[in-house]
Parts: sequence; structure tokens; C-alpha cells
Amino acid sequence: MPRTLTKAEQLAYLDAMGVEVWRLRDTAVVASGDPVCSPQLKLAPGSGGVLLICAEDTHSASRLANDINRTLGSVPVWAWPHADGDGVELADAVEDNLFTTVAIFGQELAVQLFGADLPVNLNSAKVVLLPEMQDILGQASARQSLWNIFRRSGMVGVPENNA
Repeated sequence: MPRTLTKAEQLAYLDAMGVEVWRLRDTAVVASGDPVCSPQLKLAPGSGGVLLICAEDTHSASRLANDINRTLGSVPVWAWPHADGDGVELADAVEDNLFTTVAIFGQELAVQLFGADLPVNLNSAKVVLLPEMQDILGQASARQSLWNIFRRSGMVGVPENNA
């Protein structure tokens, strides 16, 4: 079985081939000049290319989360901000787990993660803003918006006869 290269070895290999590697900065600077540090995340078990980020761990174990899992047709990886020091940086999670989509529940959480400007992509993953989980629970318009975002972003496919 071949040995897996470390990140440093991978970067050295790409450098030797003349491939420029783009990396996110560790901190973002908002218009005021104040640094905004992205909080570390705790990742729950899951599989596939979708990372769903909610505000707290109880959201990932809720009935709504189970409904979302069924809608997506998989068991996506759920994550939430974690302050105890054993979490992972969002950019590292995307890179290490090869996520293709990072979906964030709510504008407030998105600002906490990225500051005022939500990027279109994070490494190789597209970033998608979803409604707040509480809004999805209580408002039909938020549920419709969630479904539309899932469809537009490609997170869920729609069979031809249902389109």
C-alpha cells in the first residue's frame, strides 16, 4: 500500500512541478481593519461532499436535521462552532475532507465565520447561505427558500418528471 503524503510533502511536490497553490489567509480583515478570526468547528460523523454548519450541536441531532438528511439523500457532515480547542478550522476541514459544498444556516453564523463578505468559494467548495434553522421550523417561506437553494446549488437533484 502506498504511503500517503503529508501536507508539507504535497505542497513541496506541487511547488517542484511549478503549480502555484492558493491558500486562504488565516484571518480576514473587514473594512474597519479589525481582524475577524474564524471560530473552530466540531465535525459530526457523516459522508459525502456536503458540510452543513449550524449554530449549535443540538441542531445537528434535531428532527429537522434528519429531514434535511433525507432530502439530501445522504448523511452529510454537520458542524458547529466549538470553543474548547479541539475543533478544526473551516478551511482545513474543507481541504481535508474534500467537501464540494459548505452550507451555512443563517446570516449571523455566516458573519461569525467569514465577516461581512461571504465568499462564493472556500478552497474547492462552493459556499451556500441557508435560512436560519429556527426560521425553517416556523415559516413556510423559509422552508420553500431552503428547497429552492438546495435545487439551485445542486445539493439535491430533481427528477426530470418533477422539474
